[in-house]
Amino acid sequence: MIILHSKVLGNGPSMIVLHGLFGSGDNWISFAEKFGKDYQIHLLDIRNHGKSFFSEKMNYDLISKDILNYIHYHKLDHPILLGHSMGGKAVMSFSIKYPKIPGKIIVVDISPNIYTNTDQKKLISVLKKVDFNIIKTRKNLDCFLKPYIPDTEIRLFFSKCTYRKKNGKLDFSFFLFGIEKNYDSLIYNKINNGLYNGPTLFLRGEYSDYILPKDYDSILKLFPKAKILTIEKAKHWIHVENPIDFYEKIDLFLKEYIS
Repeated sequence: MIILHSKVLGNGPSMIVLHGLFGSGDNWISFAEKFGKDYQIHLLDIRNHGKSFFSEKMNYDLISKDILNYIHYHKLDHPILLGHSMGGKAVMSFSIKYPKIPGKIIVVDISPNIYTNTDQKKLISVLKKVDFNIIKTRKNLDCFLKPYIPDTEIRLFFSKCTYRKKNGKLDFSFFLFGIEKNYDSLIYNKINNGLYNGPTLFLRGEYSDYILPKDYDSILKLFPKAKILTIEKAKHWIHVENPIDFYEKIDLFLKEYIS
């Protein structure tokens, strides 16, 4: 049994944090430093991301089993689960599959419904063009990506998703082949069946279309105790674009439901 890689910060009740597509637990260090005063934060790398194992197989059933194995291995008692985007879908899938395990769940800017925007699929085709035999630095990578990805923040994100191998060459810290092969099952996945009746918080960005009012019924059907709140002045990466309001709403939710 292979256990997902993680960074663990802080002390207190356990909270598992699951990143979005292409990311890693390191994207959530600032969050862990903030909440690590009161909680033990487990920043997981989902399979095919960060320092976790790479696999050609990747779907939410497998990711749920990975999370279950991690919880059992570390002997975590009713952990809080928080996930952003793909990580949010993983939290939803896990909590309805194993509803007695999570103490509380927090889903960040993703709904149970299918998301049909194809931007990320276009990103994969761009990332496949990257040749790290030619691209030697993060600055080189930024210059290469700029004609394809005009958004500076997205380019910066991908620059941060690199590391140096033992031979000194840069590489992405995700398994692009495994992600591409399973992309449709990750993105075009609709969660239909199941029920998690524990304390639940959904947070959406004011300028994001990942959770829209038309999605509320689907959320409440699966998560009847869900609170759905909006973070103002934020798009999809609300934890980066408005961390003050993001942290405040999570803090209030956690204090309202003290185990």
